[in-house]
Amino acid sequence: MRASADMTVDNIVRLTSYLRDPAYVEADAAARTAALGGRRVPTTAIVATTLDSDWLVEIEAIAAG
Repeated sequence: MRASADMTVDNIVRLTSYLRDPAYVEADAAARTAALGGRRVPTTAIVATTLDSDWLVEIEAIAAG
């Protein structure tokens, strides 16, 4: 989050994770829970084997002020 927008992870209202491999689903969920401090927001995880092979995950976050 950009500090200049006066937003934090508390402003996140939606997350989408694009995973290169379905083996990363549990790690993605654990990282998301830790990053959000246990706060629940709508999420989607999509396996996208077409991601660059150097990437494990791409995350799209939507925040509202």
